[in-house]
Amino acid sequence: MLNKLNRAWRRFMTQGPSLGREGFTLIEILVVLMILSVGILPIAVIQHRARQEVSEADRYTEGITIASAQLERIKGMGFGAAVPDSGAAGHVNWVANVNNVSFGLDRIVVTASWQNGSVMETLTVTDLVSMR
Repeated sequence: MLNKLNRAWRRFMTQGPSLGREGFTLIEILVVLMILSVGILPIAVIQHRARQEVSEADRYTEGITIASAQLERIKGMGFGAAVPDSGAAGHVNWVANVNNVSFGLDRIVVTASWQNGSVMETLTVTDLVSMR
């Protein structure tokens, strides 16, 4: 018994497994392709959606960066010199308004807007500037 097993093991190690046939049949290849397509299709859909989400996040980040930069620029002008302004940077349009809240206190509101596919996205950042 051990002799047969030993011979079979040596034959396997030198010649490899002998299955009695070579290659794959067309049915086997089609089954593998079907399994792969069922497995790969959801991954492709997820990848496409992930790309959309990343580009949407990039546009939102660009909008908030521009709005914050314009807010800081207008705040840097000082209490009496801050004036309304507007402009565009890349795909982002922004509008800044300065409103007097009370004596010695102004509110600066910067609204940024951009096109996200077919939807117009907006965000607003606000801060106060005082006389002191």
